[in-house]
Amino acid sequence: MRLSLPNRQTERARGFSLIEVLLAVFIIGVGVIPVVMMFLSGTRTVEKGGVLLEASIAAQNILDRARSDSFIWKTMPVSLNIPDKDYPDFRIPESFVSKYQASGTLTVEVAPGHTILGTGANETNLLQLTVILNWLENGMPKEFRLLTYRANTNSVNLKTSANL
Repeated sequence: MRLSLPNRQTERARGFSLIEVLLAVFIIGVGVIPVVMMFLSGTRTVEKGGVLLEASIAAQNILDRARSDSFIWKTMPVSLNIPDKDYPDFRIPESFVSKYQASGTLTVEVAPGHTILGTGANETNLLQLTVILNWLENGMPKEFRLLTYRANTNSVNLKTSANL
């Protein structure tokens, strides 16, 4: 039986050189970094969408409470800051306020620019309700505005183009 010593060429063929390893790391890095950046960008977009969703839900809740007959026709016109101690029903979720230092305004007024057909007189039975929410997101001021209208259909003195 003959023992053979390892050949230098067979030893070299089993390992990688430093240049091959560096080249492989570079190629993987060029492919992985854009994918990681895309995931980070997507995460930021989803987070911003969540903040806007939370603001829109808060604004919609305020508008829903403001449209009630018991509030709207007794206090019109009104502009109040939210939160307001006189109107505790109008509130922004505490988690949103504490996380983003959020505040808001509710404005109820006769709808500007709306007139009675045929007469040109101001329409006093149509109200415009506006909720504006403000907050800080990463130190930048942000605003969300939600606007709707409400007609007083319970009034005996409805002014329409039919009864001029």
